[in-house]
Order: sequence, then structure tokens, then C-alpha cells
Amino acid sequence: MTGTVRTRDLLTGSLLLVVALVWIGLILTTIPDAEGMPSSARTFPLASGIGLAVLSAIVIAGALFGNTAGADQKRAGPGLDALEWRGIAATFGFLVGYIALLWAVGFILATVVALAAYLFLMLGKRSPALLIGYPVGFALAVWLILGKLLAVYLPRGVLFNLF
Repeated sequence: MTGTVRTRDLLTGSLLLVVALVWIGLILTTIPDAEGMPSSARTFPLASGIGLAVLSAIVIAGALFGNTAGADQKRAGPGLDALEWRGIAATFGFLVGYIALLWAVGFILATVVALAAYLFLMLGKRSPALLIGYPVGFALAVWLILGKLLAVYLPRGVLFNLF
């Protein structure tokens, strides 16, 4: 494992661990637990956060204690160039913006706006049918399946909420 690969894995694992810990903290402080029930509205989000934390710890451990045999060999594939880093940073920025929108306007509106913006700005899609149809259809399908059929808590906005 070269120094560049080890540094990249440490950085990635650490960033994902921080995201997981923040996620777990937000879940524990915002979604109420159901007393006497084996599962509640926070079971799946909490399990997802714990899973991300465990996988992040595995990535960090692999970078710290991984086999250094062949460390002098080059990586098989090309490294990430500046354009790829910009795409990664923009995607992470969209995720942060989506989380802020979830808090402000709730699941339905935040999902529609975030997906439409990502399709338009990052993927370059210009078809009005795609920019409206996919985000609205996806948000409504998730809302119907998770929110209505499975009774999973979906965030309600503090400023504005559609449902």
C-alpha cells in the first residue's frame, strides 16, 4: 500500500466516520423511540448510521494496519484528477444542501428540488419531462411506500411542509 493510497483511505474513512457519528447523533436527538416496541421510526436510520460507522472503522483499520508488502509498486489504475475531485466535492455539497432542505421544507419538497438540481447542474439533463417527472415520481413513490405503507418517519419541514 503506497503512502498516497494509505492517506486517501485514512481521509475517506475518517470523513465517513464523522458523517456517521453526526448522523447517529441527529437520529438519537430528533426521532423519538417507541417504548416497549422492538423497532421504531428510528430503527432503520440508526442501523444505517451504525453500519456506516463500522464500515468506516474497517477502512481506517485497513489503512493503518494493512499489508505494506509491495508498497513500492504503483497503483494499477490512474489517480483522481481535479475534475473528479470537483465532482466528488459537488456531490458532497449537494448532500449537505439536501440535509438542510430536509430540515427546512420536509422530505417531499427537499427531494424534488435536490434531485432536479442535481440532474440539471451535475448531470447536464435538460429535458423538462425528466427534470420534473423523475424527482416528483421518486419522491412520491418513496413517500407512499415508506411514509404511508410502512409508516416510517419522513422529515417534516419547520418552515414549510407539503404533507
